[in-house]
Amino acid sequence: MKRRGGYTLIELVLVLMLLVLVASVVFTLAGTGSRTYLNMTAKQVQTADLRIALSYLDVQIRKNDVRDAWSVRPDPFEGHPALVVEQNFEGGTYLTWIYVRDGYLCELFVDETTEITDSMGSRIAPVDRMSLGVQDDGSLVVTLFRQEPDRSIISQSREISMRAGGVRQ
Repeated sequence: MKRRGGYTLIELVLVLMLLVLVASVVFTLAGTGSRTYLNMTAKQVQTADLRIALSYLDVQIRKNDVRDAWSVRPDPFEGHPALVVEQNFEGGTYLTWIYVRDGYLCELFVDETTEITDSMGSRIAPVDRMSLGVQDDGSLVVTLFRQEPDRSIISQSREISMRAGGVRQ
């Protein structure tokens, strides 16, 4: 009898099935890892957007910390809460509106008598919603919210105390 060298068909099929199994495990792990990485970076971007917006608000409030300058009013476009600072320059009263519009924190600096349109504001940072609360001591609690499609809502808050007075409602 002659011995035949080589592999039988069953051995070849088993090796191929094992190779397919290992490849599917490797690709599943790679896909899961990349999705996790993308989710983490998206959340970091959202958090960075909120930190930028909160820092901007903090700087603006501290820069204009004058008695009875700040107030919380409905924005002129949709009626959502907005921060407004009144400043007097050269005999005129000027308003700086800080509000959320179309997914962005916006700033608008206008004369008190100017007719306001939504195209006049400058975008500061991506923010979906802003909540403003005035404490009994006049300090301001700002909470900003951000959500990307298919992501959870994240929020960040900051309490800002004013030295020259509080915020009017």
